[in-house]
Amino acid sequence: MEKKLSPVWFLRDPIDPEYKEYVLLDYLKSISKDIDTENCFPIVRKISKIVKALNDFKETRKISESLLKHLNKEDKEFLNTLYNKSVDLNWLNQVDEIIEKSLNTLYDYSEIFLEMIKEEESKIKIFKINSKYDKKPKENSGILIIRNMVTDKILNYFFKGNIRMKMEDEDREIFILKKVHLKNTFFSLNYEYIYHEILQESNINDDPFPGLYVIEIYENFEEESEIYKLAKEKFIEAMSK
Repeated sequence: MEKKLSPVWFLRDPIDPEYKEYVLLDYLKSISKDIDTENCFPIVRKISKIVKALNDFKETRKISESLLKHLNKEDKEFLNTLYNKSVDLNWLNQVDEIIEKSLNTLYDYSEIFLEMIKEEESKIKIFKINSKYDKKPKENSGILIIRNMVTDKILNYFFKGNIRMKMEDEDREIFILKKVHLKNTFFSLNYEYIYHEILQESNINDDPFPGLYVIEIYENFEEESEIYKLAKEKFIEAMSK
């Protein structure tokens, strides 16, 4: 059974660098069973969260709000108690040693996945189509066509970025992808034709028309596949720059 590691694992007793190294290695061993390209992305995300928590405390002596909101009640209470008491200098030095050793371990461990990730990313192509319909495309919004290059199946979305949403604690910028359902999910490679079909079925007569973007994935995938999730993440990252 896969082990779990709390984001505040390195701050809980016992504060012993050797013991914490054992805990971390045991956790990495647990999440790495039968690793392949299909399960490496969730592992990388888990490792990224651990690295973020370590760096947060190293730089600010606190856990960031983005991680804090995902903590369970017990971990939140533990942090509140920690923040409200005087911290012993020796304790802090021990924690710093744990952080440095853990970061080195995690960076070395991450190298294992780099070639896998590069190989998967090479199967994803993202580009914009200069359509005759979008001579003056709207900024930060448009239509996204995702094509399975093995089966020729397409998935279509309206997207809009840089949307400010008021959350409980702060205003946050979000990126929205809304699926467009077409009667035909298999088309020729004519993206202009697919774009026209989307505009017609959605009754879009705007001026300017939404811009047209395409993701081609050179692997057979389902919507639950990690390469599909990775492709959307890369698109959102590119459009958010």
